[in-house]
Order: sequence, then structure tokens, then C-alpha cells
Amino acid sequence: MWKKLLALGCLILAAGLVFLLHPDWIAHPRARADAPTRAPNAPSTTFMPYIAQNFTLTVNPLWRFGADKVRRPIAAYSSLDIAYMRLGWYIDFSASANPELLYGMEYVPMVRMKQWKKLADGTPTLCCVGCAYLDPPAYSLSPSIAQIQAIASGRPGMMWIIGNEMERIDWGGLGGVCGHQDEMLPEMYAQVYHDVYTAIKVVDGSAQVSMGALVQPSPLRIKYLDRVWAEYTRLYGVTMPVDIWNIHVYVYNEQKNSWGADIPAGLTETVGSLYQIRDNKDFTKAAPMIENWRTWMKNNGQQNKPLMTPEYGVAMPEWVQDPPGTVTFSPAQIRDSYMYPSFNYFLNQINSSIGFPADGNRLIQRWAWWSIDYDDGECDPVDGKFYADNSGNLFYSGFGPTTPPTNCPYPAQSRSPFWDYWAQYVQALPAGATKPYAYTPAPAPILANKSPRAVATYKPVTATTQCSDDPALRARLLQALPSRETPEGQRAWINALSKMTAGTRLCLTGN
Repeated sequence: MWKKLLALGCLILAAGLVFLLHPDWIAHPRARADAPTRAPNAPSTTFMPYIAQNFTLTVNPLWRFGADKVRRPIAAYSSLDIAYMRLGWYIDFSASANPELLYGMEYVPMVRMKQWKKLADGTPTLCCVGCAYLDPPAYSLSPSIAQIQAIASGRPGMMWIIGNEMERIDWGGLGGVCGHQDEMLPEMYAQVYHDVYTAIKVVDGSAQVSMGALVQPSPLRIKYLDRVWAEYTRLYGVTMPVDIWNIHVYVYNEQKNSWGADIPAGLTETVGSLYQIRDNKDFTKAAPMIENWRTWMKNNGQQNKPLMTPEYGVAMPEWVQDPPGTVTFSPAQIRDSYMYPSFNYFLNQINSSIGFPADGNRLIQRWAWWSIDYDDGECDPVDGKFYADNSGNLFYSGFGPTTPPTNCPYPAQSRSPFWDYWAQYVQALPAGATKPYAYTPAPAPILANKSPRAVATYKPVTATTQCSDDPALRARLLQALPSRETPEGQRAWINALSKMTAGTRLCLTGN
């Protein structure tokens, strides 16, 4: 009898081991426990997906949902984690001839640009706070026109974004160092857009071309857009051809010498939309701006065009407090006041007066969250802690700070709390169509028979030009900032970091 009992016990033990070790029942590993701690007064529900190691990847992306690639290749992260996010598209703030194409994701290239300025001695420069523009005007592109056409002809039918935050003026003032996006006057942008749009359409009539996104859809930014719109018609005698409209959705202050987005290039105002720092995570402040942008589109004959946001989210890092002493930007707070409300709004907000008829009168057709993995920051030499620059990253890259010192503890490569929030939301959504509307891009424009005034010329960047994502430049941008431990110091950091959303990553290498 004891032999039978022993045999039965061994059988049960073996079955238990098979159950535990069989790949069908091995849960996907969780992210490391050294992720940023959540605020005690902002509890959250952690989503723990049940994914087997032999999980069959089902390519079922959500066409509307995208994200912004920054620090690592997407393939550097777990294939299960990436597939589980159901990303439909992504940008990387450049135009690559060989992009990553994974799990049905669409790559959207972006052409970068900059209007040339001149130093006090007349030396041309791409970045200078307060400097005059070069005369006669000139601009630079990355990639060059020839490279753009090679990419477009090699991969026809792509959607293109022409520029990134072109109205954002250069910032800096820290030891004379300059940070920038794609600053140029609105009249200059009208010319650059024409040149790039035409170059793409000549080699690929099926391409869909989008105007570059401004920082946010505020009334002050719409003034910049008005000047672009009017200048294009004045120069070329036709309405500016835009296949897809494009805007970033942030809540930023618009005021000289303050945190936020500053005043658009070429405008003389000193104040625009004013917000508190805590408003950066309040989507109810962003929604009316989106409706104002759609209203502009309708008033200018563009209602029947798609609108997307290729970069949006909450830029303020978790250590920022407004008012002081109050936890303001914990992951759970951002989820509840911005991430989930934005998803709900984009998917469900209908407006028959200003919405896009081909998409059930929704206001926005596609959106890309900031960011997949922008987790750069600084090691504070005083307290030895790591302070992130931004918030909202779905993954930790594990790279830590770009600039020295780098000897403080920072998150290893892993999923962040925002990955959990994202996955929990998208896994509940139905498959949906590949594209929710039928849209035919416009062909290359036929220009009116007129002779516009002399337009700007393309002036390539020399090999000695310093890229704005150079670690030494970043270090110089930040090293003069005071300690975060004082209210004045924290304001200085917020002012600097609020201007670094989606950059300082511009590297122009035109040839």
C-alpha cells in the first residue's frame, strides 16, 4: 500500500512541476521595483497582464494609437510588451530610409528644418536667442531634398510631417548656450513647406503630406498659422495643399521669460494663454484648444481633412510640485487627469459642426503619446538622487542621464507604470478597421501662372555645426541652473525643462 501511495504522491508532484514549468503558465516578468514611487495620496491600481512566454503574437494594432520613439530602438524592448501595446504608428522625429517596421506599426517620417540666423559679427548660425535672421533669408533641411525624394520613391504612400514646432523660438541664456526646435518665421515656413511638399509629390503622388505641428492649438499659435496660410496663397496663387492637419496637444504657458512655450516666432505679443504649472496635466484645458483648431479648419475650407497629434502628453516630471509641498504629477494622477481623458475624448468626442465627416465627425483621427522611452534626467550632485526631465514614458530605457554625473541610482530598462495604464486601456478595445476613413491624398499642385517674389534658398549645414542633442551641449544648457531645493531653483528648472519637450534633439546635417 505504501508503494502505491508513494507512486501517487510522485505523480501529483510531477504534475505540479509540469504545471509550474510549462510555458503556457509562466507569467510575463514584471518591471523592476525601482520605478518611481507613486504618491501616497494618489493611489493607483496596478495592471498585471497574464502573458505566457509562448504567447502567439497577434498582429492587431490600433490604427489610431501611436507613440514617440526616442532613446532605444523599439526592438530593444520585449516583443511581448510591444505587441501587447497594439501600437498602430510611431514617429522618431526624423526621416529614416530604414525604419523599424514591427507588428503592423506604421512609420511616419518627419522632415526637420531651421531658418538661419546671424551673430552680431554677421556669422551665420542655426541657433541664437534674440539674433536677427540671415538676410537674404535661408533655411536648412534634414534630410536634404535629394534624400527626401529617395526615401519617398523607395517607400510610396507614406504619411510625411514637414517640420516640428516651427514657431517655437530658440531658448537658452545659460552660458550663451542655445536650445531649439525648428524655429522659422511663418512666411519662411510657407516657402519651405512648398518646397518639401512639391518635392515629395513629384516622386510619390500617393504620399500624404502634413504640415508640421505647432506646440499647442492656442489662439496665439493660430495667429502664426494664419500668416503661414496667407503667405502661401500670396506667393503661389493657390490654397496651401495639406493632406493631413497636425498639432501637438500640450497645456503650456505663453509668456515672455516664463515657463512653457514662449511667444511664436515673428509675433510681437508678450502674453498669450496663461496657465498654472499644475494645468500641464489637466486635459480639460486642452480640449477647448482642439475645438478651436478644428473651427479654424472649418472656416478655411479644411473640415474634410484628418487631424492628428503626433506628440502630446504631460511634460512635467514627478518631482515638480504645484503648489509646493503638494504631489502634483504622480503617474496615477497623470493617468486620471490626462492620459485616459484624452483617449476617451479622441475616441468618442463627436461634433457635427466642426468634426471630420468621414470619421463620424470625430475631432482627432490619430494620436501619438509622448513618449515610448524619453527618461533622460540628471543626477543631483547634492542629494545623489536622479531627477527625470519629463514624464509619461511607457518604458525606462535604462540609459540613465545623458550627461555627467551619472553615478546615481536610476531605473533599469523595464516597463514603467504608464505601460500598465496604456495596456490596460487598449486591451479592452475592439480590433477596429485598419483606417477609419477613406481619404485620397492631393496630387502635386499646379501652380498659378505668376512670379512670386524671390524666395529663400536652401543653405546646408556645415560639418562643424553642433547637433542640439550633443551631450556636451545638454550639459552646458543645464549646468548653470540652481539647486531644486529652493522655490527659485525649482522655477528655474521648470522653465528650462518645459522648453525641452521632444528635444533638444534637432541635428541638421544637410548636404
